[in-house]
Amino acid sequence: MAKKKKGGSKTAPMRALDDAGVTYDVHQHAHKQFTCEGVAEDLNLPVAQVLKAMIVQTYEGKFVLFVLPGDRRMSMKKVSTALGDKGAAAASERDVGRVTGFQVGAVSVCGFRRDDIAGYIDQGVMELEQVIISSGRPDAGIAMSPADLPKVVAGAQIGDFAEG
Repeated sequence: MAKKKKGGSKTAPMRALDDAGVTYDVHQHAHKQFTCEGVAEDLNLPVAQVLKAMIVQTYEGKFVLFVLPGDRRMSMKKVSTALGDKGAAAASERDVGRVTGFQVGAVSVCGFRRDDIAGYIDQGVMELEQVIISSGRPDAGIAMSPADLPKVVAGAQIGDFAEG
């Protein structure tokens, strides 16, 4: 059952999960966290379980989401291949905030300001038992099953997008 965040209203990612009927738990951080490593340490979890939500901009100016385990780096070569766009690059901090509504370091995998951002999920994410996504704020994370990610990541495609 979805838990309401203590001391505040639900965030856009929480509402998106509720709308999709996804079960999740909210975990408050002891301190504001802006990195996967910080969240993992705060929650005493492996870094891999804390998901990275990376926004990429295509050469044509479209924005795309890539979701990876927290211990992996995104491969721009694999991303470019998946998008069929050699001009794809990481979006600027300004653009990330503008299109998602979240600050860098607190970008979630759902609940974006814009609904035209397609998503790609690294296959390594789907092999995890449980994952932590950003609540859209640096003071809390959301624990959920990776099997539910395709319900909330727009147009989710699963593939290999990590280095190595």
